[in-house]
Amino acid sequence: MKEENTKFSYYFDFMKKSPHFSDLRDEVIIEMLKNFHVETWKKRGVPFNDQKTKKNLYLIIKGRVKVSQINRNTGNEYIIEILDSGSIFDVICLLDGQEHQVFTEALDEVEALVAPMDLVKQWISKHPEFNKTLLPYLGEQLRFFEESATDLALLNTWSRTVKLFTSHINTKHHSSSLKLINNLSHTELANMIGSARNVLNRHLQKLKDENIIKIDRNHIKIKDTEALLNKFKGGNN
Repeated sequence: MKEENTKFSYYFDFMKKSPHFSDLRDEVIIEMLKNFHVETWKKRGVPFNDQKTKKNLYLIIKGRVKVSQINRNTGNEYIIEILDSGSIFDVICLLDGQEHQVFTEALDEVEALVAPMDLVKQWISKHPEFNKTLLPYLGEQLRFFEESATDLALLNTWSRTVKLFTSHINTKHHSSSLKLINNLSHTELANMIGSARNVLNRHLQKLKDENIIKIDRNHIKIKDTEALLNKFKGGNN
């Protein structure tokens, strides 16, 4: 990307505020940004595939991307994670250099900065401060994947449903809306907890009957945050 680009300063400011780049000197961020280019995808488009993520690193600027695995025989889907503004993809390819075979879908219009993976690896070696901020993010991702696997193995669907909502409470803005998942379909929410839609719907109805959540089409709002947190601490139906 050339500095003459009309949005160069916008992307620079975004990177400067990002925890992944905030410790870098301005001139280093500028040099890095020159090696990025911008890609965009429409809603329901396919942002990444295994070939792209092996060769490129993506920094999401805006929009959400669903990352999932699908059983080709049954069509069953499990949503691994939802990327949003500030997310980096794909840290697994960054670590091992191998293809990462997952399915991706843009949940909104998505915009991302894209840099060659080989160059990103050079930055890690060349700029210790970049490595210093990136490593905690990698650790955070590993912990997230470990926790997700543990939840699937040890928690029942009720506990996984309640935990899904408690982990997405929009505490930053003291809002009743949910972060990232507020307008997902019930099928997609079920796919996030590794269960069937009819099972999730029973849990949603129970939370609704107890006046803990409000459902308006695909929008779910939290009416009683404290009660929801108590349900999670209780751990049973």
